[in-house]
Amino acid sequence: MFLRSERKKALLVVNARAGSARGESIIAPCVTALSEAGWEPTVFTTTCRSDATQIAADYGADAKLLVCSGGDGTMNEVIRGLMMLDREQRPTVGYIPLGSTNDFAVALHLPKRIDQMIDAAVNGVPIDIDVGCFNGRHYAYLASFGAFTDMSYSTPQEVKNALGFLAYLGSGVNSLANIHPMHVTVRVEGTLIDDEFAFGAVSNTSSVAGLINYKNAAIDLNDGLFEVIFIKYPQNPIEIGRIAHAITAGDFESELVTHFRCSELSIAFDDPVPWILDGEYVDAGHEINIKNIHSAVKIMVPRLDLSAVI
Repeated sequence: MFLRSERKKALLVVNARAGSARGESIIAPCVTALSEAGWEPTVFTTTCRSDATQIAADYGADAKLLVCSGGDGTMNEVIRGLMMLDREQRPTVGYIPLGSTNDFAVALHLPKRIDQMIDAAVNGVPIDIDVGCFNGRHYAYLASFGAFTDMSYSTPQEVKNALGFLAYLGSGVNSLANIHPMHVTVRVEGTLIDDEFAFGAVSNTSSVAGLINYKNAAIDLNDGLFEVIFIKYPQNPIEIGRIAHAITAGDFESELVTHFRCSELSIAFDDPVPWILDGEYVDAGHEINIKNIHSAVKIMVPRLDLSAVI
């Protein structure tokens, strides 16, 4: 039994519309778990876009724990709000993923059962993670552009799992005319990359949009480095097949795939290109600068899985 004077303040930020409207049902068990663990929770439900950002910015400094329940977009908003606070004011984040893709949850090795998600968010172990800064706008784990990104976020994960990458591309791309090449100039650590690409991603995660898995790479969410991948514009169906094989096998040595790690890069396009940040579209213009903010926030992970994420 905890006296009120002994309880620490916690925030519970819930997107009630996430996960086929499962978010509302999360509130009662979360409040119970927080209270039993000695927290004094204040509950907020989001009502519009950027609501979670404002809640985190306005109330985060007064709390020691912020539990976010929603999809990757809701987590993105929470991260953006916390990055408005000084580092020492930011509460530890617990994440209960209810979205459709949940790449970030996969990278954190979060469980899939609701009761286990709640336990990890409330009673897990905090680890430091990096955060991205995209033209001054912070994001949790993924900035991407191109045809594959657009398709992947409009296709259910179970369809992607059933089809596989090659069949998935075939189902979403009836002809090469639907894959638009983009002339891209990348500047990174004194090196210039100039080519036509169909897709690009700058991420801090072990998978991208439920399709690209860095299965052969040791991914560290707190090493100060991004995983960067660019996929060239395929000239014919054979090259589409080669790209699919490289992605499926996690073999990024193909001349059609460029993969590297860095802490900062600049990207320029001939024409403005829309990007997706953690599942949300952003109009970014011609020139992009992306920086890695090292050890920006603390986030809860399951105790038994700690060794898998650090």
